[in-house]
Amino acid sequence: MIRIMPLCRRCRLACPLAFTVLFAATVPALPAWAVVGSKSGTNIFNGVYVNDLIGASTFYSMGFGGSRAIVANVEAGAIWNGQESLRGRVSQYIAGPTTAGTQLGQYDWHATMVGQAIAGNGAYTYQDGIAPVAQLWSASIATSWNAFPGEVYSGSFNTTDASFLYAYTTAMRAGITTNGATARANIINSSWGYDDSSGTVAETIAIDALLKENNVVGVFAAGNEGPTANTVGGPASGYNGIAVAAMTGDTLSPPFSQVASFSSRGLGDFYNPATQVTTAAVRPTVDIAAPGDNLTLAFYGGVTGGHVSGTDPTAGSGGAYQAQYYIPDMAGTSFAAPIVAGAAALMVDAGKLFVDSSAASSDMLDARVIKATMMAGASATNGWNNGQVSSGGVITTTQALDNSVGAGMINLDAAYKIYVGDPSSIQSNGINYVFAGQNTSLGIAGNGGGTGLELRGWDLGSVASDTGAVGSTNSYTFGQSLAAGSTLTAALTWFADRTLGSTLASASDISLSNLSLELLRTDLAGTPSLIAQSIASVSTVEFLRLSVPQTGSYMLRVVGLNQNYNLAATPTDTSYGLAWTVIVPEPSTWLMLAIAALLKTLAATRLPAGFDGKASHVGRRERHNAHFHAAEADLRAVHGHRTGPRQIPAQKHLRRIVGVGGHPRKTDERRTDVEPPFGPRVFHHLSCR
Repeated sequence: MIRIMPLCRRCRLACPLAFTVLFAATVPALPAWAVVGSKSGTNIFNGVYVNDLIGASTFYSMGFGGSRAIVANVEAGAIWNGQESLRGRVSQYIAGPTTAGTQLGQYDWHATMVGQAIAGNGAYTYQDGIAPVAQLWSASIATSWNAFPGEVYSGSFNTTDASFLYAYTTAMRAGITTNGATARANIINSSWGYDDSSGTVAETIAIDALLKENNVVGVFAAGNEGPTANTVGGPASGYNGIAVAAMTGDTLSPPFSQVASFSSRGLGDFYNPATQVTTAAVRPTVDIAAPGDNLTLAFYGGVTGGHVSGTDPTAGSGGAYQAQYYIPDMAGTSFAAPIVAGAAALMVDAGKLFVDSSAASSDMLDARVIKATMMAGASATNGWNNGQVSSGGVITTTQALDNSVGAGMINLDAAYKIYVGDPSSIQSNGINYVFAGQNTSLGIAGNGGGTGLELRGWDLGSVASDTGAVGSTNSYTFGQSLAAGSTLTAALTWFADRTLGSTLASASDISLSNLSLELLRTDLAGTPSLIAQSIASVSTVEFLRLSVPQTGSYMLRVVGLNQNYNLAATPTDTSYGLAWTVIVPEPSTWLMLAIAALLKTLAATRLPAGFDGKASHVGRRERHNAHFHAAEADLRAVHGHRTGPRQIPAQKHLRRIVGVGGHPRKTDERRTDVEPPFGPRVFHHLSCR
């Protein structure tokens, strides 16, 4: 059970009533989880803990493991729920409307790896995904796979309009009804793609339309055609989701600090449906980056789905150990995307706790807010560059994001502090009281900006998308001076207006607003002085990251400039998500802020017996990491052994798949065979060949 006991909070709660809300919830049963790097440890199972690296432990320490979120993985095949890290994890399978005479809904090797990265959960650390207690759905769209000469595992497949629409509309629009209650996915992940630089293929438009219609967080693999520019394909090239690049180097310091050479890049093309003119390479198409190389993931060897020929390499010993196979060194934006999808599930989990307890408004769960928060919290990677230049004394970017990594490497610790506040909880009598709103602004009442804001925060607002119109600007004024040298990061996101009826042919564009994001200084003589601006005109993202030039009073401003096109020919108000963070260089400043802050909102989670949400990662690693002998052949059993309080059962074998069909799994992410011409229904996975 969850007990909610909110405190008085500025502009959000009617004080000082205390009340109790009781509802059932799943709380994480383990203190830490991790997808692991394959090369950075003494074996493929104890390398870099990706979950820790991206800051997910901040969510875990507060009791958030994804239990209140539904993540639907929509791709060619189905997640195999027989793998030990995925037993009981897939609560719904979606495939239809008919499967007769097709391969629709078959278990698939690629989907199984992706599923584990999202929400795997097992007794040992390496088995667990980013959101290990999220509700996981598996939706399939492939009616057949394309087998090329000599190919054993295929990443190319075919769909029909019906198979595509059934999966995506069931997950996002129709939902699944159980015992009279209908549930819909909060997040979808799709690690597959096709050529579509301009984001205008019908499938891309349809997914964009469903994301906007149902306010769903969509996460997509950017593609594996890098390092060439303008290579992000659909559905990642759409406007309304999160396109994810892959980081490489689990043995680097810091780990995964280099963008993978195979990861697709922007800028992408822009097509104007009003003028029917395409402008090449002008649109930012990568939003964020996550580890997507050198990963150890769950393996499914059955001859179904994309395993188009040969035999099951895990079928030895009568199949006794089929559930215990893993594959190292997996690479692809296919595996970076589910890490971000799992991250979104952690955010939704936290958001639902506070929204359901009336400790925050429903704005906290808006997909635009979640995307903006995740991007504002991202860390700049080596060489990060969004094209900012000084123009007339104003720091200006016309591309908003870095062409390779978008906002940068995902950082969930920073995202938590923007989204929820300083991680803080009090445990008493088996109840974990989790605070929200400490040193962050949890949304602003109304749609028109606000004043006295914290140095971190988010908002869901709205502007008129017409220059000079009433309500075309919203201002966000900080409640304290910003110190010179502080790093300000701000992300603004909104939806392109696209629509979908009951057929794929009905997918169409309506309008695309043009907003800008500005930083102004407000304490100089005269009107506020423009310091910086992000003005990427054909995008649904604006982004600023800069060093504050001088100590003073500042505000962010969102401006509705115009419409790139509007086929509806009616005035448009554009709702947006805005998130920001200011990192102050002097630690003493943060100390003063912490002392001065009020406890604004209080929510509580009851922990299960034996769960210490604040247990250190080191302790988890010592208890659950096993050491293994090196494997000498592709399919040779690796027997586990360790010293310490917990022993691996003697019968447990962990097998290492280092090659499939006699071919190395990883030297280059891209396909080694020649891709067939992309027709309207031929697609491919975005994972290693």
